[in-house]
Amino acid sequence: MKKHRLITIIGFIISIVLLYFSLRGIEYRQLAETIGNADLRFAFLPVCFILLCLTICSYRWSKVVGNNITLRDAFISLLIGLFINNVLPARIGEVARGYALSRRKDIPFTYAVSTVFIDRVFDLVGLLVMVFIFFPKETLPPSVSKALYVLVAILIVCVALLFAVSRERIAARISLFLEGFHRPFLDKLAHRIIEIQANLVRIGTPGKLVFFMSFSLASWLSMSCALYFSLRTVGVTLPFAYAPFVCALLNMGLVVPSSPGYIGVYQFLLVYLLAIFGIPKYEAFAVSLFFHASWYIPYNVLGFIFILKEHLHIKDIQKLEEQEDG
Repeated sequence: MKKHRLITIIGFIISIVLLYFSLRGIEYRQLAETIGNADLRFAFLPVCFILLCLTICSYRWSKVVGNNITLRDAFISLLIGLFINNVLPARIGEVARGYALSRRKDIPFTYAVSTVFIDRVFDLVGLLVMVFIFFPKETLPPSVSKALYVLVAILIVCVALLFAVSRERIAARISLFLEGFHRPFLDKLAHRIIEIQANLVRIGTPGKLVFFMSFSLASWLSMSCALYFSLRTVGVTLPFAYAPFVCALLNMGLVVPSSPGYIGVYQFLLVYLLAIFGIPKYEAFAVSLFFHASWYIPYNVLGFIFILKEHLHIKDIQKLEEQEDG
């Protein structure tokens, strides 16, 4: 609990500071005019592509889980997790969606959560692949270039870890090593590695890996279309080829601790990334508000409806998170 409180406090501080830097130097008259002149003909398109992204992600996760999990089961559980991430601190949404699926389909909770971890790895790899496919030809700021070198390292590490953990002998050795410390958290991690290995064996054929990677890329391209039409709605002109690059770096940057719903962090990252392509700060901030709202509102409305229909209690999810942390 103390760890969660510390993460929450740090997240709110970071959000407030980054929101301040996002707004600093903006002419509010220009911001108001930009929002007021928004072309509402494009306003519904970001929401459509965001729902398409959710559908693709849900289908991919249902195939990762197996056990006759349907698209509907995964979609409902995913929206519940996203809703929890938007309204509660410490980002316990991943645990929430595993819990929702385990309750809905009567599968082991630890198994459901382990599939969430694998699904998120595919998400990350999809983002990294999209960065390299849509890498802009323009000279990037040194800070962004350095960050991309880090991303290359992360991609290599992710692929290496997936390969290593998919091997039964290696997974068993790692598990035994962790259990040797006799710490509750490490014991649970060791158990989780064995579960992940069993899942990777089931889905780790070359054909299936290509399948999952393709769906990851498709989901993020759909989110990139949502960003592109958010730009068009606000009246910002940017070639579509840059939208996937911005979208990928934006979503990878959200690992930074923040308040629920990524408020502040989302605005700062999008303003900074669009500035690379010469978008004025007041226009970029207007885009960040519209794009943020395009997924924040649907996630919360649908997630709230589903959490009521599933008769889930937030306190139960919080208790599970505390148990996961040991």
